[in-house]
Amino acid sequence: MKIIYITLFFFSFTCFAFAKKVKFAVDLTGQPISPNGVHITGDFQEIAGFPGGDWTSDGTPLTQEGTSSIYSIIIDLPAFRKYEYKFVNGDQFYEAEFIPIASRVGYDFNDNRWIYVDSTSSDTSFIGAIRFGENAPEGKK
Repeated sequence: MKIIYITLFFFSFTCFAFAKKVKFAVDLTGQPISPNGVHITGDFQEIAGFPGGDWTSDGTPLTQEGTSSIYSIIIDLPAFRKYEYKFVNGDQFYEAEFIPIASRVGYDFNDNRWIYVDSTSSDTSFIGAIRFGENAPEGKK
C-alpha cells in the first residue's frame, strides 16, 4: 500500500514539475456578451484543478481584459501534451463556438480547437486572442 502512495505522489509531483503557463484568450468583438460570462472548456480542466472535471462548460471562467472585448485566463498545464478546448460565450454547451474546419482537431465532427504544449520555459505561451468562432487573431489569417 505504501508503494502505491509513493508512486501516486511521485506521479503527481512530476506532472506539475513540467508545467507551463498557457494564456488562452478569445476576442468577442461584435458578439453580444452573455450575462453568464465567458468560459473555456476542454480536456485539461481536471488536471489544472478546475471544479467539475473536463469539458465542464461553466467551470473555467475567463476575465475581461480592461474594457476590451478580449477575455482571457492563464492556466498551468503539464508540458509535452496536446490539449483540446473551445470557448463558450455563456455557461452552457449550446453557447460554445462553432470551430471552422481549418482550426479543428479533426474532420469527424470533432470541432474542438487544440494546442500542443511543448516547452517548460518560464515564459507564458500565447497564440493571440482568437476571434470567437474564427481561425485566427484579428488581422491574421
